[in-house]
Amino acid sequence: MRIYTLFLLSLLAFTRLAYGQTAEQGRGCSTDAYMEYLKRQDPSFEERSLKTQQAAQVAMRHRSLGQALQQATITIPVVFHVVYRAGAENISNAQVLSQLAVLNDDFRRLNADTVNTPEHFRPFAADTRIEFCLAIVDPNGEPTSGITRTQTSKESFSYFSDHIKSSANGGVDAWDPTQYLNIWIGNLGISSIGYASTPGVNPERDGVVLHFRTVGAAPFNNSLGDYNMGRTGTHEVGHWLGLKHIWGNGLTCNDSDGIDDTPNQQTQTQGCPSGIEISCDNGPYGNMWQNYMDYADDACMNLFTQGQASYMQGILLSARSYLYNSTGCTGELRSRFQVAQPQDTLLAPGDQVQFQGSFAGFKPTSWLWYFEGGIPATSTEQNPTVKYDRPGKYRVTLTTSNANSSHTLEKEKYIYVTSDNVRVYPNPASGFITIEQAAKQQVQHVELLNRYGQVVLSEQVQDRVVRLDVRGLPAGMYILRLASTNGTAVQKISIVK
Repeated sequence: MRIYTLFLLSLLAFTRLAYGQTAEQGRGCSTDAYMEYLKRQDPSFEERSLKTQQAAQVAMRHRSLGQALQQATITIPVVFHVVYRAGAENISNAQVLSQLAVLNDDFRRLNADTVNTPEHFRPFAADTRIEFCLAIVDPNGEPTSGITRTQTSKESFSYFSDHIKSSANGGVDAWDPTQYLNIWIGNLGISSIGYASTPGVNPERDGVVLHFRTVGAAPFNNSLGDYNMGRTGTHEVGHWLGLKHIWGNGLTCNDSDGIDDTPNQQTQTQGCPSGIEISCDNGPYGNMWQNYMDYADDACMNLFTQGQASYMQGILLSARSYLYNSTGCTGELRSRFQVAQPQDTLLAPGDQVQFQGSFAGFKPTSWLWYFEGGIPATSTEQNPTVKYDRPGKYRVTLTTSNANSSHTLEKEKYIYVTSDNVRVYPNPASGFITIEQAAKQQVQHVELLNRYGQVVLSEQVQDRVVRLDVRGLPAGMYILRLASTNGTAVQKISIVK
């Protein structure tokens, strides 16, 4: 009997380990550890992350924007990348769609368990006005189900390698993160059930990663354990939209998640508490362990707060504002173009420039360009080469079309053809002296000297056009000294009153 009992206990322990969901292990969100990993890999990431947080706060403080947003709902296109080795990891479409339904219910506060929100926390609970849709068009303009499937030889993936996001390493490359929320689904082993990138991350790493056993809810998710209702997805998408864990990132009362209406608490919640738990002097109602950004079991989570909703909306107005223009769920055609090299918009007479046409939405079947001042003036190629002979600032227009729609993009003064030499005007001058760069000569520094050889104005040049304010200088003759890539040149300038 003892041997049989030990066998059963061993089997139970193995099952829990395989599912990665023991009470001792807890939720196992790896987002904080992943962020630390990114900081080591990318020294500028922390600075970018801080800037996104500041931008979100600015967006939240603009009352007019906030009030307008309260009436608007943003729908974020989602692509799910299922990366599997064994059959059980290749979860069904129904289970994936169940996860999408959980996200929509939780973020719009349509989840059936809102009734479990304690009375004292209900005034803080929020409909975030954020929804999710399955992508219908891929980055190449082709129809898609919004679910990709990739078989891999990898037994499992981890946040510190991030290989699930790389086709060269057994995963799948991200789709354009300005058009889609990428959610990877795979085997994360026993150490983690999910992690997410926060705003400011490099594009190829942007998105959410979920353990395949946490995806969706019953009857489609039949996994054992405490994290089988799709709330890992809700939690990680909260991180992707900038939210921190409700207790902050430490284990003391001295840090916070930065959200005013989430009570400060000392550390994460494990399991499913049966009543009020107090920490960090947050009585009488204690920890908000029902919050999606805590670590409680899926069955015990049921709310975002108004402050969290406002912050996520601030992120969508700032760091992730591009998603408002996504066509991932509509397929609406949008024209895009650029030049082969960014500096190619500044030209000298006779220069040629290659344009690169692109698009969002379902792919176009025709391209029609108009080049003001260009030779040729029109083109039907996707990537035409155009010559500009005369100085000026010229408009470029691209219209793309397919069987269902067309779209025109126009950029005024996009091409700037300079004269052969730097232009300085007016001369005589009374208020400002304008200096225009030449395409083949870069001015780096300018100085204005009086008749005694004294420098009265000095300026480093970083823009195409520089304006020197001479209104405070007495009338007279001056010398303008230009230091450029062609050496140093001087020119007499007369200032009149």
